[in-house]
Amino acid sequence: MNPSNANAEDDPVYSNIAYMLPAALAPTFLAAQVLMFTSAALVAGSAVFHATYSRGGQRLDAATMLTYIASLAAAVGAVWTPWAWVVVPIAALGYWGFTWDVDSLIHVPAWALAIIVMLFVQEGLWALLPLGIFSLAGLAKYLDGNPDTTMHSLWHILGGLAAGAAMWLIR
Repeated sequence: MNPSNANAEDDPVYSNIAYMLPAALAPTFLAAQVLMFTSAALVAGSAVFHATYSRGGQRLDAATMLTYIASLAAAVGAVWTPWAWVVVPIAALGYWGFTWDVDSLIHVPAWALAIIVMLFVQEGLWALLPLGIFSLAGLAKYLDGNPDTTMHSLWHILGGLAAGAAMWLIR
């Protein structure tokens, strides 16, 4: 990542708007509000990173991405208990405080797996829909090479679609 390659008009800056889709499909008003807040934070944090490629921007991107996927898991878990929402502030504080100690290449798939397992219990084989999209998103991330590629933009879009599919299932 070279900050001199930063470009505020590049597609990775704008493709992360797809992360807001789940808020529109959330099953409850509370879920919609939490997902709107965490997705807006992610869109802003990711945009700052992709527009500047700064270390501070990278921290914003990573911490908000991890908090966002934790909030998706909370929304799916909240189908069973409202206590699932406790995850969100804990994740936000933890991921902001320990951003550089966390491997997002482990934490993001772990949260996605937790979401898919909960969806399998709740919705059965329909969980294959978000699983397939999450898997394609992961493949795009694996193939992107650096955050300034079309594959990285595809990762943003597929991640938003997978999360939207999860929310659609629990409506």
